[in-house]
Parts: sequence; structure tokens; C-alpha cells
Amino acid sequence: MPKSPRRFTAAATVCAALISAVGLLAPTAQAQARTGAPASVLAAPDAETGLPRDTGTPPGTEGQSTTVTRPDGTQARFAVFSTDYATGQTIWYRTQSAPGGPFGAWSQVNGMSLNFQNLVLTAAADADGALEVFTIGYQSSVLVRIHQAGPDGPWSAPEPFGPAGAGVPRFFGPPVAFQRADGTLAFFEVYQGSGSPRLYVNEQSAPGVWGSWNDLGSGPLPAGVATPSSVTQSADGRLTVLAHMWNATSWTAQISEQAPGGPWGPWQDCRNGGCAAG
Repeated sequence: MPKSPRRFTAAATVCAALISAVGLLAPTAQAQARTGAPASVLAAPDAETGLPRDTGTPPGTEGQSTTVTRPDGTQARFAVFSTDYATGQTIWYRTQSAPGGPFGAWSQVNGMSLNFQNLVLTAAADADGALEVFTIGYQSSVLVRIHQAGPDGPWSAPEPFGPAGAGVPRFFGPPVAFQRADGTLAFFEVYQGSGSPRLYVNEQSAPGVWGSWNDLGSGPLPAGVATPSSVTQSADGRLTVLAHMWNATSWTAQISEQAPGGPWGPWQDCRNGGCAAG
């Protein structure tokens, strides 16, 4: 005799609970098993129960996502959603009104359709709390910046963000936005113009105020480096970047600022412990 839908649902619920209990599911899937809600609508865990809070229905099928923390301790969550065939994939976001509180409703950052073949989503918070998003539009290789006019302010139109005439090659990794101790941002990305791909950095002088592009080169080996796997700041304020070689994931290279906000270099090959502290 076939099982009834009620018995099947009960069995599935028990199985999900058992699998979640032994940790075989990813954290979002464990949360879904506990609450019965889609993982994409779950906010930060409740401070008392430890369970995620359901904060509403997402606008579509969720893809990439990232979360940034603003200076006041509240978080902003960004995600790529496919809402309909005509617009394709677009970026949405929602924010907390208080640290540790529930997230509000989803709002669209900008109506720009994204390049699904080279999907990029990097976000950051300026020192004043305004949010910035970096992505690539449909059928384009040009990275763009979309930013708020101020904390919780309106979003700008997409603006090209990179060295003149350079695009973002595929497979070199997403851009990295690092926040210094003073709250200003340093932005790293691999760009390619007429020559080989090279790592560039742009550093803010004030919230939302970006400087000129600094070419850090392609690294110590001909293959070139990918985007940074880590960025750290020393006690004296200098930044150090660690990056994998593009076609050799076991090889890394390192480059540091010679002075805070000053010139960079030279690259160090980190094979066999060849990198000194930055």
C-alpha cells in the first residue's frame, strides 16, 4: 500500500532533523530543517533561542550573497536574485535597524542586469555607513561601482570602476574590498587591458572618495596572480596582500606597502617559506 502524504511528510521531517543534528547539512540547510522556511529568507539567529528568524519572502531565486557590517554594528545583506526572464539576475539588499536585530524587506540596489557568465558581487561599508557594491553588467567585462549617496541614502547609477580601458578577466577571482583600521577602504582587483592581467589597488582618502589606480603588477612568476586570498594590516598601518598564482593554487605570492598609503613592492615568492612578514 502506498504511503500517505502525511506519513511521507512526517518521515521527511524526522530525517531532516536527524541529518541536521549530526551536522551533515550546511548551516543554512540545518536552519531550514529546523524552521521549515527556505534558507534564503533566514536572518541572523535569535539571541535567546539561537534559531534563525524568518524575515519574509525573497524576491526570486537566490544566487550569490554576501554580508557586510557597518560602523554602527548593523549588517547589510546583499544577494543576487533571478526574478524573471526579462531582467535576468539583479542585486538586492536588506539591512538591520539595530545590531543583532532582524533584517528588513528586500530592496533592489539597481535595475541593472548582471553578467551571469562572470558573476561578481562584492560589497563594502564606508566609514560613514554608506554602502558600496561592485559588479559587472550583462554582456560586459567592465567592473562598475554602485554606491549610496550617504548612510541609507539613494543608490547611484553604475559607474565604471577600474583603470581606463581595462576589463575584468574571468577566472581570476572576485574583487576584494578591505577596510583599514580608520574605516577607509582599499580595493583590489585583477584587470586586463592590452597586455597580461595585472593586480591593481585603489585606496580611499575619505568615505566614498577614491584615489588613483596603482598597478601592483602580475607577481613574481609569468603566470600572474589572482585576486588576494587575504589582506592584512600591520600595527604601523601598512597593508600586506597574499595571492595565489593564477594557474598554481599551491603557490602564493606576497606584496606589502613600504609605508601606509605609500608605494608597494616588491613581490615575494612564498614557496618554501619564502615570504617574510609584511
